[in-house]
Amino acid sequence: MKTKIAALLATLAFAGAAQAAPTYLPVGAQTNVDINSVLNGGWTQCYVGTMSQAIGSNAQNVLSACSGDYLMMAGRATGSNTLLSLAAALRADTIIDTGHTSNTHVANGANWYFSPNWSWGFTALGDGVSNNECDTSSGAQSLCLHTMDFVGGYRINDIQGLNGSTAYQKIFFQASAAEVPEPATLALAGLALVGVAVSRRRKSA
Repeated sequence: MKTKIAALLATLAFAGAAQAAPTYLPVGAQTNVDINSVLNGGWTQCYVGTMSQAIGSNAQNVLSACSGDYLMMAGRATGSNTLLSLAAALRADTIIDTGHTSNTHVANGANWYFSPNWSWGFTALGDGVSNNECDTSSGAQSLCLHTMDFVGGYRINDIQGLNGSTAYQKIFFQASAAEVPEPATLALAGLALVGVAVSRRRKSA
């Protein structure tokens, strides 16, 4: 009987699993974050390269390495433990195609944009974007990378013109959504246990 109960609970928990965010998931663009806050908050580094390195025409160099449910884009001085700029959201939300325009969309409190053979980046909510391949507007909480085969990144916050720079890096982290039982699943499990208990009483009677 105990074996049957355990199997039933395991089946219900698996069937009703829901997604939960990593423990560190800041809302909006952030500045000057200790990398240990990220690494200790459920994230793993999946890509790093200097701003001079191209990430590919469809950001494939990053996306092929970073396949987790959540994606974080960050920039820093090369080798530093301080992330000068970062934003994070569900991976799918960070790569919604906004075209060769200055359009953005909101994901986890930041403005994101992405387009193949153009650019990929974010700004703080409320900041405008002037996207002439990369965002050239003023903004102290922003990051822009070219999505091209022959040129790298462009800006970290107000530090612009970094296409050929090895003094700065773009760095990406990924996190998977943990599976936790939904309340409805727990309720079903409770009802199942009650049913088992009632059945045992009837048999003993």
